[in-house]
Amino acid sequence: MIDTTRRQWLAAAAAVAATPALAAATKAGTPSLSGPFIDLATPEGNARAYARISGSLNPDVTSYSWYSGRVSGHRPGEAGRDLMNIIGMGAVRLLPLAGEPGWVMLRKELGFFTDAAGQVLDRWQNPYTEEEVEVVHLANPAINSAIKPFVREQGLYETVGAPDKVKPFLLPWQQVGDRAMTEIHAHIRAKNPLDPAKWPRESSGAEVSISDANSFTVALADLQNAALQKVESIGNWVHSRPWQPWMLMGQADGNIQYTCFTGSSASLDRMPARIVALARERYPDFLEAPREITKAESSLARYMRTRTPAPPK
Repeated sequence: MIDTTRRQWLAAAAAVAATPALAAATKAGTPSLSGPFIDLATPEGNARAYARISGSLNPDVTSYSWYSGRVSGHRPGEAGRDLMNIIGMGAVRLLPLAGEPGWVMLRKELGFFTDAAGQVLDRWQNPYTEEEVEVVHLANPAINSAIKPFVREQGLYETVGAPDKVKPFLLPWQQVGDRAMTEIHAHIRAKNPLDPAKWPRESSGAEVSISDANSFTVALADLQNAALQKVESIGNWVHSRPWQPWMLMGQADGNIQYTCFTGSSASLDRMPARIVALARERYPDFLEAPREITKAESSLARYMRTRTPAPPK
């Protein structure tokens, strides 16, 4: 269950602010990875830090993330090639868990494939097949994940593994001057919702392997400031996956990779203007984060539900 009441959140925030020793330590202490507010050697400290980087601890607030980079293609025996650019954003809300420490993170995410000049590609000439295809942009209305001091393995948009198989949530933090840096990786292999027998041109095969590597850099003073509900970050995202189904590459050997700059912001006016403008134009309801948990669905499952198989070439 989720504690979504504003009164309970305000009470918790007031309790933190009213702790004289903590307030004095935060003001007087020199920010480091061990304090004065949170200790990043502990699971509890990591969960609170990652929650504040990902969103705002105030459940009434929508915070934001963005990314901007390139999509490259890779095939055996060939050099990689840049295929297109990609830009996107997420709207994030954190809700405290009831009865246990941690938060559930509710997100909407958008992604637009563009040319080198930043113009959105709704049609694309595939250089591998010389075929013009319809581009299907990214629009995920519900992505749910938990941020807790002790975690279970994550699958493709779901938590997997036995309930008792948990491990402490500890990230590999580094301090350089007045900045703190860390990263988080996820590697998934799962059944492909797109059956290659039914979707021969769209499906990359019976299973999909997807990897994500995210890095974050924040100001240590922000991270150790007990008064900040949201900590803004900059970083990178590397995403490796099979060919997008709309590329109509079928089971051809190879994969694509997104390599992006990223950031998180407390408000829309601190976001890249081009990304916000595209969201307002095409998906204005994605500028507000979900307020409750709804069923999550991967982009591959949504493609299967909303599209029909392409005719033979």
